[in-house]
Amino acid sequence: MILIDAEYKGTEKVKTVLFGRGETAEDAEFLPYVYLVPKGNGKIEAPGLVRVEDTKMLDLKGPVNVKKLVFSHPKHVASARENLKKLGELREMDIPFIRRYMIDHGLKPLFEVKKFAPGKKEVHELKVLAFDIETLSEEGMDIGNNPIIMVSMWGEGFKKVISWGQKTKGITHVEDEAGLIREFLRTVEDFAPEVLVSYNGDGFDWPCLKGRATTLGVDFVLNGRPIHSVRRGRERPTKLKGIVNIDLYNFIRNILSPYMKSETLTLNDVASELVGKEKVKIGGATGIDEAWEKNPELLYEYSLQDSKITYELGQEVLPMVYALAKVVGQNLFDVARMTPGQVVEWLLAKEAFDEGMLVPNRPEHGESMERRRATYEGAFVKEPIKGLHAPVCVCDFSSLYPTIIMAHNISPDMIMCPHKDCKKNTSPDGVWFCTKKEGFIPKKIRQIFDERMALKKKAKSLPEGHEKNIMNTRQKALKLILNSFYGYLGYANARWYSLESARAIASWGRDYIVRIMKEASLAGFTVVYGDTDSIMITSENENFEKEVSSFLKEINSKLPKPMQLELEGFFVRGLFVTKKRYGLLSREGKLVVKGLERVRRDWSDMAREAQEKALRLVLENRVGEAKNYVQELVRSLRAKEIPIEKLVIRTQLTKRLESYGQIAPHVKVAKDMKAMGEKVFPGMIVKYVVTPGKGSISGRSRPADAAKDYDADYYIENQVLPAVMRVLEAVGGNEGELMMKQSELGKFI
Repeated sequence: MILIDAEYKGTEKVKTVLFGRGETAEDAEFLPYVYLVPKGNGKIEAPGLVRVEDTKMLDLKGPVNVKKLVFSHPKHVASARENLKKLGELREMDIPFIRRYMIDHGLKPLFEVKKFAPGKKEVHELKVLAFDIETLSEEGMDIGNNPIIMVSMWGEGFKKVISWGQKTKGITHVEDEAGLIREFLRTVEDFAPEVLVSYNGDGFDWPCLKGRATTLGVDFVLNGRPIHSVRRGRERPTKLKGIVNIDLYNFIRNILSPYMKSETLTLNDVASELVGKEKVKIGGATGIDEAWEKNPELLYEYSLQDSKITYELGQEVLPMVYALAKVVGQNLFDVARMTPGQVVEWLLAKEAFDEGMLVPNRPEHGESMERRRATYEGAFVKEPIKGLHAPVCVCDFSSLYPTIIMAHNISPDMIMCPHKDCKKNTSPDGVWFCTKKEGFIPKKIRQIFDERMALKKKAKSLPEGHEKNIMNTRQKALKLILNSFYGYLGYANARWYSLESARAIASWGRDYIVRIMKEASLAGFTVVYGDTDSIMITSENENFEKEVSSFLKEINSKLPKPMQLELEGFFVRGLFVTKKRYGLLSREGKLVVKGLERVRRDWSDMAREAQEKALRLVLENRVGEAKNYVQELVRSLRAKEIPIEKLVIRTQLTKRLESYGQIAPHVKVAKDMKAMGEKVFPGMIVKYVVTPGKGSISGRSRPADAAKDYDADYYIENQVLPAVMRVLEAVGGNEGELMMKQSELGKFI
């Protein structure tokens, strides 16, 4: 069968249940176990203990004799902790049973399972159903108190909207809210998806459904079993029988958001970027209430579109979830909720089992706090040569930190090797690593690195199509894992935490980038800027591109394998402001922007557009036109010619309203929204406009959909000028000339 999910059952003796496509398999033979590194010869006794096996394992410091304690059920493992830890050090106590089962059997989701062992057959797609709920806001902000008025669902060749309101064409009508919940559950069972997706379902949809089902006395049961939640860190996601429940929001927030342009992770913004679709506009929470009473056709369209774009977003995102789960060898449900560090950790746990190595314990609270206090110097960043430069070439290291780990064998088990020859492999901060054998971490990184290179090579040889997409998705998943190792080694709660390793990686990284800059200067280039793993250089030589090619060839002949400096691209012109703030113009006319307000959430669309337009004009060497453009924008704001929609400011509410001391504009607006009956909660994006009048900025801020006018001076002084001056001050601009009144503008031009 093709493995979809796994769980366990039983009260005294555990039984593993594997869910496949239309079939299940049960394994009663595999039992939970832990390891004990004994400190004496005390008698080992514990409820549920089946047997004790003497064995030898590897630890970071070398071989160790351990006792493998096998129990009849996972519950006995936890209950035996206090008694057993008196007899020695317990290891691998906190590895959940199903994750243990997946590791020990070498299983991977979407792969074939034969007699509880991995087979070769693999699938790349599953049957998916997306859903979304709509609630009224009249009962306040507490999740589970607001009546659910509509549920929509979307799958391949399937769409459905359920409601108990006014009868409307296209809607499956039920008598009441209880009937809506029952019809939703029945529909899911009938459609029989392998994956059920939502957007923020863990945080909203499922708690709402469960809360309302409890209030209304509805049996919250799916596929013959009560729907329940499980603990995953601080979260309690919903677990379903035989169906993988995936919240796309969690995966995007944890894994994909650092690589996205979207400043907010609302369904609308994320779907707009990834699938080019947007929600139907309805006017916020109060808009839903109004549509429920007066325009159910609009609410139907709004709800169905949410499910549709959630489904389409799933089609874009789920292949990455599948690819990561196959690499890590853990259930889709868990991998979809992991952070990059957790992905690395469970990959290493799998590798440790294959190597016969004990998995390190997580640190106790005190040790974790001690680790957090330890700091070290990070990446090197060169102060840029401020102003315009042309042309500009960007060169960067391919996977700098992973290749440093491989090149210098950086691993917790390789630190301060006693062999004298190994001291030649000493980091700039004074820590050396063994050169006689490959370390645990570098070995795994090399496997991933080599597999990724092979996938990239094969993908290039394939025509556009399904197979090429699969290859590219998998290599991107491997890249994400590779780039997470450095951060993981320095993470305070990591099992394989190694401050010495993290420091060594960073110090070698600084050393290499500084050396490259010196080499570039000696080769006749001007180093305009350098940051972490990249340098930006320019030259007045007509053979600039040829010189760069020769320079890269020379540098790469000196670098240890597999480190490599690569050409990222040539740019027509670059504007450099300060560290981490610059803009580049490609030959195709595309802007590459780093660290400027154009990519910040708390600036209005007008401010961002103004900066981008000014930046483009400057990069096109049209500085005078850029100044004229800003002056005209200032005039238009004073004349109230700018649409108010362009002036909306978006700020995230990071905690509950009562937790705020100072009342910032977005907090004041959020309080106004709550007073009007709208849902207000931590994590939401508050949209507001600063209006004219006297008093504080907070006092004059209004919800975006309620504002009728704007304070022109505020937007000129606090939005437009700060945004554009980031660009124009680097080329001699000043606020005085940009603030000219309309009567003075003609004289200046």
